[in-house]
Amino acid sequence: MLAIGTEGKGETEMKRGSEGVCRFCLKTFSGSAIGKHLQSCKAKKERDAEENARTKKPGKIFHVKIVAYGQFWLHIEMKASSKLSDLDEFLRSIWLECCGHLSQFVIDGQAYMPSYVGDLEEMDAESMEVQLGKLLDVKDKFEYEYDFGYTTHLTGQIVSERVGALKEKVRILARNRIPEVVCIECGKPAVQYCTDCEEFYCQPCLDAHECGDEMALPVVNSPRTGVCGYTGEQDPDDFEWTAEAPV
Repeated sequence: MLAIGTEGKGETEMKRGSEGVCRFCLKTFSGSAIGKHLQSCKAKKERDAEENARTKKPGKIFHVKIVAYGQFWLHIEMKASSKLSDLDEFLRSIWLECCGHLSQFVIDGQAYMPSYVGDLEEMDAESMEVQLGKLLDVKDKFEYEYDFGYTTHLTGQIVSERVGALKEKVRILARNRIPEVVCIECGKPAVQYCTDCEEFYCQPCLDAHECGDEMALPVVNSPRTGVCGYTGEQDPDDFEWTAEAPV
């Protein structure tokens, strides 16, 4: 069962379990197994070694796992010197951003919000302009919220760390495949969500549905599916699981 990313919304049954593809060896793993695999993936170790050999300034790199409602998950790498605001920007782009809502991290009971919010002290919060490595270590957990109205909740953990090089600001190691949602009318794969009826439809059934396209939002690989005005258009991840391993 999968909550559609906000408190108070119903639950929708998914046909496909939580699985995804390692971006290095291109093998498929369940969400519960992918983390362990990434620690021993030969293809990833080879790529890391190649990049490490070319750098003169190795640094600490975190392996971060982020989960939303069980079905949606990301395994990424970021430099420990990266800021919470960098992670916030990434999460907004790949999973969340629709209308510029506020967001916050919560670490050890302390809230961290964007610096543009205003009087953070009055809100009992600190700025996101702080390095990950200053706040988190291996096995440490954190929470994240986007949109304080129709809130999408994420949880994260620092899985491991390594010393080496990282070209990207954020490197995606693995991501869940989009869960399959079925049409309420015919049982075929759904591609749209009616925000009025709060039901999923395939395109032909939506065309025949009385609410029409005006109330529909696309089914996308995000816990924000069907919420507010989220369409996934800002998602920068163009990986295809049938593609060759990244070089």
